[in-house]
Amino acid sequence: MPQQTTPPAHDDHAIRPVTALPERPALAADVRLLGPMQGMGFQQTQWLIARGGRFLQVTELLYRVAEQIDGERALDEIAAGVTANTEWLVTAEQVRQLIQAKLAPLGLIASTAQAPASLGPQPAAPERTVALVRSPLRLNMRTRLLGPRLINPLTRVLQFLYWPALLVPLLGLAVFAQWWLFARHGFAAAVQEAVYTPGLLLVVLLIALAASVFHEFGHASALCYGGGQVRGMGAGLYFIYPAFYTDVTDSYRLGRLARVRTDLGGIYFHLLFALGTIGLYQLTHAEYLLAIVLLIDIDIITQFIPFARLDGYWALTDLAGVPDFFSQAGPFLARVLRLPDAAGSKLPPLKRWSAGIFLLYLAVTVPVLALLTYFVVSGAPSFALSTKDAVLRQNGQFLNGASTGNVAVMVLAVMQMVLIGLGFIGLALVLYGLGKPVALGLWRFGRPTWPRRAASALAAVGLVALLASLWIPQIPAQAAPPPGVQSFAVASRLHVTGHVTYAQTPPVGGNHSPVWQNCGFYAAPIENEHAVHSMEHGAVWITYRPDLPADQVDRLRQLAHREQYVIVSPYPGLPAPVVASAWARQLRLASASDPRLAQFVRAFALGDQAPERGGPCTGGTGSPQ
Repeated sequence: MPQQTTPPAHDDHAIRPVTALPERPALAADVRLLGPMQGMGFQQTQWLIARGGRFLQVTELLYRVAEQIDGERALDEIAAGVTANTEWLVTAEQVRQLIQAKLAPLGLIASTAQAPASLGPQPAAPERTVALVRSPLRLNMRTRLLGPRLINPLTRVLQFLYWPALLVPLLGLAVFAQWWLFARHGFAAAVQEAVYTPGLLLVVLLIALAASVFHEFGHASALCYGGGQVRGMGAGLYFIYPAFYTDVTDSYRLGRLARVRTDLGGIYFHLLFALGTIGLYQLTHAEYLLAIVLLIDIDIITQFIPFARLDGYWALTDLAGVPDFFSQAGPFLARVLRLPDAAGSKLPPLKRWSAGIFLLYLAVTVPVLALLTYFVVSGAPSFALSTKDAVLRQNGQFLNGASTGNVAVMVLAVMQMVLIGLGFIGLALVLYGLGKPVALGLWRFGRPTWPRRAASALAAVGLVALLASLWIPQIPAQAAPPPGVQSFAVASRLHVTGHVTYAQTPPVGGNHSPVWQNCGFYAAPIENEHAVHSMEHGAVWITYRPDLPADQVDRLRQLAHREQYVIVSPYPGLPAPVVASAWARQLRLASASDPRLAQFVRAFALGDQAPERGGPCTGGTGSPQ
């Protein structure tokens, strides 16, 4: 799961100097001097100061000046203290300039405490990124769910799982259990039991959710074991998926090993949860428990994807000694390429090995992220349409559960609709995060002169044209009904048992059986009442005379196999060789090769005329060929 931590802000941000300065300055009440940053990849040691909920990364000179500020020393006394305890020779005037230009704007001085202008408002659940533009790879819609008062008592107990005497054998058992599951037992029976047992899939998902919460306590407990304090846990949207997070910003004052242990603590706890689940299976032989382990294993593998801010990414950054690859990529490349503004970069010079890891990471990640960005942007319409269809299908499952009184099916359908909706919201946030900096960049580029405005306008038009060329082909045009379609008024659509007399042959709607007909091809007639229920869900019912030529029947069979919401069956006494029916619509055809048949299917399969469009067309009655 994404860890939420704020990298130390640097003292060389563009900040406003503060002119008013007390004769004997004092540090703000919420300021703590934490000492040197350990295990980092910088050429010169960076020093850490905490102010409220934020960390500030400063040079040693600024840190030594802050050490001398106690509210009792005057500027000349502070200068004398710094000179006596360091290699620098500083004067009172130089101390004044450092405090006014650096420490005071960062809010470190009591009488001038203010938030730095470049950092903006402090977030409720900060990340390892300080950026003016929201990155698509940051956690959005963050909501803090647990605070330190609830977390700390648990982490103080769970931290003992990191004792080497417990950690090593537990990891060994976890690896052995995974080997047994993959090499000896397998997942087939577990998946089948979880999917096909009514209500059991919901149980599996809820337990997997509990495993994800336990994962977050792995991060928190590892931080506690290393001597840090967790600042909160919560949930949000990462990319397009719901995710939990743990704020482990305090790990920056720990050494490299402690930070990496914090990064990987969630995976360790996930393995322990899987080990306990496998142990429970050995006692109960309940196969569905192993489906939970499968979901946990998929999550663990996902955590090691290095192109997103997940556990593996943070472990890599801490091993490299760089607070955050993504937020530092611009300053790093500016320094590597020796661009004009590299001297004022907020990223201090890196050691050669750390810079090499950083450069290699960017060489691999930038092309991959560019390709993924292209797929996300170009496939946005298809994703939106798939989301719409998925919601309709889940709505049908909900209605089916309501009609049969199956509360588990209803709850599962609502949960899946919520998750699908969150995915769509996540996609919208990603597109916004990608589009906003581009739009702002074009606007700022074009402001100074008319030629630059013209260039910005042309670039904007070109981008719009490119998006149109990618998106418009994916948007299906609403198929027009073919000529000859008859429309009917359907007065009632109640669930009834027994025979129903319909006004049309075949029927186009009305009261019907509580059980729908499974979509597909049938070689024998089916019951009207079941087919009408399927049409209520958006199915098209194609009926044909029993004496229709074999080649025509084969054509209808292929159509039924090709389309999802189509039922094909013989029907004695038809008024035409082939009749296509949808809810309140009907078309009589002389042949299965009439092109109007395909038009009818495109216009009315899952069409707006169906009262319960998107309802299930499987799981009912009938065994199509």
